[in-house]
Amino acid sequence: MIENFNKKIDVKIHENSLSNEEAEEIIKLIKTENVHTILSKLSTNLIREYLNLAIKSNHIFLFTCKIKKKIIGHALFAKEPRYLISEFANLKFKILFYLIKKIKFFQLINILISIIKLDLILLDKKYKNLIRNSLNLNLLAINKEYQSKGIGKFFFENSIQIIYQNYCKFNLITCEAPTLDASNFYEKKLDFNLIGKKIRLFNIFFVFLKQHM
Repeated sequence: MIENFNKKIDVKIHENSLSNEEAEEIIKLIKTENVHTILSKLSTNLIREYLNLAIKSNHIFLFTCKIKKKIIGHALFAKEPRYLISEFANLKFKILFYLIKKIKFFQLINILISIIKLDLILLDKKYKNLIRNSLNLNLLAINKEYQSKGIGKFFFENSIQIIYQNYCKFNLITCEAPTLDASNFYEKKLDFNLIGKKIRLFNIFFVFLKQHM
């Protein structure tokens, strides 16, 4: 359980630089644990560029947690959801060309759905306004070998504490879950509240909101 791990877990926010070894470990986790994301469908080089932009941004926060110097989890937060588009604008054409080249049309359609906000039609208007001004948890993953041990909760709580104390104040946190297992984790372990659903091609994402403090 977490009592056996908490003194061994190193929660770190990455700023300005990311070693090749760290990048490789994060990318491996994205490819294996974040399989429902568009990011996981990109090339290793594109994901590395994405991570480099994230750590240099003042509006994006990339965290990892390590045990014995090995990265076993990562999380990506944005001050507001809009920064997930604006901060990565320099990559948009590279991403589009890559998806077209690899004939990943479903991912292209999902990007378009997101850009034109069609994915939000199932959400109540009052929640749309709350989401716009919330801290957004965009990626969270824990290596399968370390799941169900309380590490995900420990990692999340320490990460948002670091953000709140050192980078920006926030009242709300939002996130999305692509599976029932992920939904159960956010709802039962992290005390998020389900507020609606987002449309994705061949998938539905559950949208969660949590009051901070």
